[in-house]
Amino acid sequence: MEAKENLREQVLAWMDSVEGAAPCFSVMHMKNMPTGTTAEVTGDWKHHNGMVREQDDLMNMDAYCMDKNAYMRYITKFLLEQESNFFRQQCHNGDLTEAHRHEYVELAYVVSGTLRQRIVGSDEVFQAGEVCVIGQNSVHQDYLTDEESVVIFIGISNDLFASKNALTDRYSRAQGFFRDLVVQRKKDLKFIRFSPRAGINEEFEEVIRQIIIENQGCRAGYVNIVAGLLERLNDILMSQFQISLSKGEASQVRKLLFDDVVDYIDQNYATVTLDDLCEKFAYNAYYFNRLIKENTGLTYSDYLKNIRMDKAAYLLKTSGDSVDRIAHRVGYTNQGFFYKKFRERFGVLPAEYRSL
Repeated sequence: MEAKENLREQVLAWMDSVEGAAPCFSVMHMKNMPTGTTAEVTGDWKHHNGMVREQDDLMNMDAYCMDKNAYMRYITKFLLEQESNFFRQQCHNGDLTEAHRHEYVELAYVVSGTLRQRIVGSDEVFQAGEVCVIGQNSVHQDYLTDEESVVIFIGISNDLFASKNALTDRYSRAQGFFRDLVVQRKKDLKFIRFSPRAGINEEFEEVIRQIIIENQGCRAGYVNIVAGLLERLNDILMSQFQISLSKGEASQVRKLLFDDVVDYIDQNYATVTLDDLCEKFAYNAYYFNRLIKENTGLTYSDYLKNIRMDKAAYLLKTSGDSVDRIAHRVGYTNQGFFYKKFRERFGVLPAEYRSL
């Protein structure tokens, strides 16, 4: 909870510093805001106007704060620019921003309150701690409300995403699927909802805090630091958040996740535990039991036992190790229990199996 409050306070402090330092404000209608409304503006907002929002920088970070009177404060900072721009405006509860889409990938994070959007004609509500990643061709609008809320938007250029493709070989199959969906198939993507598995993800918020600090400070090397922090955000999303997809995509991900789990068990069969799987893949024990059962017909315990027995049988035929040594190598410290399970699996004792 402390990290959540710190991030909210940091965003508000960022707004306060820019608003307080502004020498003057211009009054204008923001083309992306409801018709007939005006805002007090600092800086140049051409990047945010029009149906198609282009990205001529590597990244932009925006944030807005709504209060209970539907009063909006909004700030933006492009990575390669030195100054932040700010506007403030009185809105009306239920107003919609202009329908628009992006020429880049947009990540929205709800720091507090809720974010309500109309995405490709469908109303979606995102709660505090959730992330929405919107694809390039998804026309969407934001609802402006009288609920107190703080939301951060990160626009990431295609060039920055492409520059990270060399790192994809370290992702699991399931993580690679999500990355491919965002990076390679971004024009087909409508949106993906990421929900934290266990309350507010403090690690995720800490990375966002660091991005704000680096993006504001513009110190030597900050561009590369921000690029690395964005990669870390991606890792956390893929490994620590529940991801909502269409039924077809969700089914594909479950199959890829099962393949990842099978590989992990196969590589660590002698020592792996259900807790290890939970920590590695960020799902609970019930989920893994169900995943393995639906793909093999076996419980996790029975599946692991069969893997260990099959490995033991292979070693009996291909190595000169003693039976007791093989039992230890495949994860059994109780030799009597190993003998019992081996006989259940193959109908004979290990020494008899070796002589067959």
